[in-house]
Amino acid sequence: MASSQNVISQQVECVKKLEELKFEIQKCQFERDELYQILDLYIYDDWDHRLHVELPVLQSEHEMRMMAMQMMTNSISDAMERYKELIQVNSSYRITQSQLLREQAQLKNNIQILLNEKRELLVEQTELPASSVETKRFCEEAGMNICDPRATQQQV
Repeated sequence: MASSQNVISQQVECVKKLEELKFEIQKCQFERDELYQILDLYIYDDWDHRLHVELPVLQSEHEMRMMAMQMMTNSISDAMERYKELIQVNSSYRITQSQLLREQAQLKNNIQILLNEKRELLVEQTELPASSVETKRFCEEAGMNICDPRATQQQV
């Protein structure tokens, strides 16, 4: 996909360069024709002839300006296409960023849940030795109570 876009981009660039070169060639031809016509003006003083010479010069200037306007229009079109591409790229980055932010929020939530569970387990862990000591004391008391009735029975 990316390689085909690169090939298309290169082809578009080549077409642009070709159009620019064509424009430059036509511009040189117009300038050459204009110089020939100016030279003819100095050679011939005939007004009718001058009119015939100046009209093509004006026409060639008009054509050059029209070609320049066409090149400018093409540049604007190319810039707009690039702008559209950049908008799409920006949009895809925005979507990716939104997804990452959602994932980050979910991970923070999971971390909070795990921290709460850890806190609860630590509380339980600290209570275990205390209950163990209490159970041991209870067993000793029960053992003493059990031993005491025997001692009283033996003494009797």
